[in-house]
Amino acid sequence: MLKLALANLKTYSRRFIAVTLAVMIGTAFLAATLMVNASATESLKASIGSSYANADLVVTGDYMADMDADDSERPETYSLDAKTLKAIEDIDGVAAVHGVTNSGVSVNAGGRDYYASANTAATNTKLNTTTLASGSLPTGGDQVAVDATYAGEYNISVGDVLEVGSTTAEGKEVSRQVKVSGITAASNDPITGAAMNLTVGQSLLEALSGPGDASYGSITLAAKDGVDLQGLKAPLATALEATGLKYFHINTPDEQIVADVAAFSGGSDQLTIVLLVFALIALVVTGLVVMNTFAVLIAQRTRELALMRTLGALRAQIRSSVLIEALLIGLLASAAGVLLATGIMAGLIAILGATVPEMSFAILAVPAQAIIVPILAGTLITLVAAWVPAGKAMSVSPLAALRPADDAAVGNKAGKVRIVFGLLLLLAGAAALAFGAIQGNILIAFGGGMLSFPGVLMLGSLFLPKTVSAIGKLTSGSSVPGKLASLNAVRNPGRTTATATALLIGVTLVSMMMVGAQTAKTSLGDALGSEYLVDVEVNDYSGTTYPADSLSKVGAMDGVEGLAELTFVGNSKSGQEIFATDPDNLKSVLNSGKQVPAAGQVLVSSNNEGKTMEATGAGGKSGTLDMLITESNALQPVIGWDTATSMLGVTKESVAKDQNARTVLWLKVDDQLDAAAVRSLQTDMADELNVDEFAVGGGVMEKQMFNTVIDMLLMIVSGLLAVAVLIALIGVANTLSLSVLERTRENSLLRALGLTRGQLKAMLATEAVLIGGVAALLGVLLGSAYGLLGAQSVMGAFGAMSVSIPWFQLVAVIAVSVVAALAASIVPARRAAKLAPVQGLASE
Repeated sequence: MLKLALANLKTYSRRFIAVTLAVMIGTAFLAATLMVNASATESLKASIGSSYANADLVVTGDYMADMDADDSERPETYSLDAKTLKAIEDIDGVAAVHGVTNSGVSVNAGGRDYYASANTAATNTKLNTTTLASGSLPTGGDQVAVDATYAGEYNISVGDVLEVGSTTAEGKEVSRQVKVSGITAASNDPITGAAMNLTVGQSLLEALSGPGDASYGSITLAAKDGVDLQGLKAPLATALEATGLKYFHINTPDEQIVADVAAFSGGSDQLTIVLLVFALIALVVTGLVVMNTFAVLIAQRTRELALMRTLGALRAQIRSSVLIEALLIGLLASAAGVLLATGIMAGLIAILGATVPEMSFAILAVPAQAIIVPILAGTLITLVAAWVPAGKAMSVSPLAALRPADDAAVGNKAGKVRIVFGLLLLLAGAAALAFGAIQGNILIAFGGGMLSFPGVLMLGSLFLPKTVSAIGKLTSGSSVPGKLASLNAVRNPGRTTATATALLIGVTLVSMMMVGAQTAKTSLGDALGSEYLVDVEVNDYSGTTYPADSLSKVGAMDGVEGLAELTFVGNSKSGQEIFATDPDNLKSVLNSGKQVPAAGQVLVSSNNEGKTMEATGAGGKSGTLDMLITESNALQPVIGWDTATSMLGVTKESVAKDQNARTVLWLKVDDQLDAAAVRSLQTDMADELNVDEFAVGGGVMEKQMFNTVIDMLLMIVSGLLAVAVLIALIGVANTLSLSVLERTRENSLLRALGLTRGQLKAMLATEAVLIGGVAALLGVLLGSAYGLLGAQSVMGAFGAMSVSIPWFQLVAVIAVSVVAALAASIVPARRAAKLAPVQGLASE
C-alpha cells in the first residue's frame, strides 16, 4: 500500500496541491495563534512588566483586598517596606532582592518644576532592568540618572545640576541638589513612562522618603541555582506574614503579567482566555477547511477506488493507502505551515517595531508548543479528514460506487438525518452562545459557537444550492452560460455546497473578528471614557481664578478640543466642594456624553453612595441634589449654573464679585496626541496659566496607557484576521479548482454539444460568482452575529457593550470574496476551455 500511496501522490500531484495548501495554511494559522499568545506575554513583559522581567519571583501587595477589609484590621496590611525586604532577603534559597519604589518627587530643571518617579537600580545583575544610554549610574547621594525621553524633552544633559524635592512620611519637606551622572534608556512601561524616571542611590532615596520609610510597589527576587520556585513560595509567604503583612501575592513574572493585564479587565484574565479561544478557533477552522478539501478530493476518486475494489483490493488496503497519503501530506504540509507562520510573525513584528515606535518592545516568541502542537494537529486533522470520506466511500459496494451517488435531499433518508442533527446542533449551540454572552463567559460562548456552526453547515446543503440557483435565474436572463450555471447548482448540490462551504467558513471567521474587534474597541473606549471622564484638570488648590485671555489662549492650543471653567459654589453635607459650570462647556470636555448632569443633578465620583446629596451654597441656601454617579473614582462634584442658581442661590454675577472666588479647569485633548505631545501640552498650559506643572493633571496619561494595551490586543486580532483572510481565499480556490477538475468529462461533453470556449469560461465564472456571493453574504450575517455575541461575552468583565458594525469593511469582504471566487475560477476555466472535447471525454 505504501507503493500505491506514493504512486498516487506522484500521479495526482496537482490534485494534492489543494490539500497541501489547505493543511499548510490552516496549520500556519494555528501556529501563528500560539506564537501570538507567547509573543503577547513576552511583549507585555517587556513593557508593563519591564521592572520584573528578569526576576524569578515578584512580591506585590494587594491593596484592593486591604480596602475591602474591616476597619478593625487597620493599619494597612499590604504595604511593602524595608522590614519586608529584609525578611525576604534572609530566606534560604533567595540569592538577591530588589525593592521597586517609584516614589513621587519634584524636580527643578532650568527654573521649572516637574513631577518625577524615583527608583534605585538593582545591584544584582539579573534583577537590574536599568540600561544606560550614556554616562554612569549614580554612586552617591548627590547623583541621579535621568531617562532619555524626558532628558531630551527637558534639555537635561550629563553634568547638569537638578534640585530634587519630596515630602517624607513624617511630613517634612526635603530638598537636595544633585548632579546628573547618566542618561538611562527610555522605559517601555506605559505606567512608569508617564512621568520622568530618576535612578537614584539608596542614600538619596532614604533622604527623600525618610530613613527606613521607603515603601515598595513590588519586590523582585532572584533564586539560588536549583531552587524550585513554586516550593519557594511557601517559606516566602510565612516570612511575609511574620512581618505583619496580610494581603500580598507571590508570582512568577509570567503569572504577574497575567495579573497585571487582568487588573485592566475588572480582575479576570481575559487576555489568556481570548487567546485560548483564538487557538481553539484556529484548530476548528483548520479541521473544517482541510476536511472540506479532502472530502472533495476523495469524492472525485470514488470511481477510481471502486474500480480498485472490483479488481480485488480489500477495503482495509485501500483505506491504508489513503491514510498513508494523508499522513505524508499532513506531516510535510504541517511542517511547512509552522515555517510559514514563523516567517510571517517575524516579518510583522519587525515591521511593527520599525514603523510604530510605541510598539518597539514587541518580541517574537516561538515556544515549543507552537511547533509541536500544529504539526501534530495538522497531521491528525489530515488523517481524520481522509478517514471520514474514505470510510464513506468504502461503505458503498464497488458497483454502486461506479454509479453516480445521490446527494442528501429533503426527501431522502440522508437529508432527513442531516436536517434533524443540523437543527439539534444549531438550537443547542445558539442557546449556549446566548447564555455565554449574557453571563459574560467567553468559553461557554465559544462552545456554543462550535456547536451551532456545524449545524449551519449541515443545513447548508439543503438551502445553499437552491439559493444559488434562484439568484442565478434572476440574474442570468436568457444567456446560456447563466442558465447552465444556475442549473449546475441544483444538479449537483453536493459540489455546490462543498465549494460554498470553503468560502463560508473563511468569511464567517473574518466577519466575526471584524465585528467583534470593532465592537470591543468601541466598548472599551466608552468604558475608558467613563473611568477617565476628564483628560486634563488644572487645580492648584490656592484659591485662584484665571484671566480670560489666558483661558482663551489655552483653549486655542494645538491638541485642546474643549475647555470648561468650574467655579466653587458650595459644599456637600459630607464636606465635598461643589463646582458649577455651563452644561454645554461641560459636555465638550467629558469623555462620556452620558455623564452630563441635568437640572437638579450633581455629577459625582464612584466613591459616593446613595441617590441624593445634601448641599449648601456659598450664600447659605441649602438643597437636595440627585447624584449622577460616574465610574471615575477621582472627580470634583459638578452641577450646571441653572442648578446652582435655583437650588443653592449662587449666580455667576455673585461669584464674579467674590474676592475669594476659586476655579478649576477641565480640558479635553485630541485622542491622537502621543505621550510626548501631551507632556508638552501640560507644560505649555502651566506656563500660560502661571501654575506649577504639578497643578496640571488628569487621566489622559492613564487613559493612553490603557489605549496602548488595547491597541496591542487589537494588533493581535488584526494579525489573526490577515491569516483568516488568506485561509478563506485558499479554501475557495482549492474547492473551485477541484470542482473544475472533477467535471473534465462533463465540460468536454458540453463542448461537444456546441458550447463555445467563451461560453464555457462564462459558465464557470458565473457559477463561481453566484456561489461566492451567496456564501459571502451568509458568512457576513453569521460572522456579525457571532462577533457581537462573542464581544458581549468578553465585555462582560468591562461593563456595558457598545455595538459598532464596520459596514464598509463588511461590504469589502463580500466584494473581495466575489472577486476571489471569480479569480479562482479563471485558471481552471482556461484549462478546461483549452482541452479538446475528445481529450476530455477520454480522461478518467
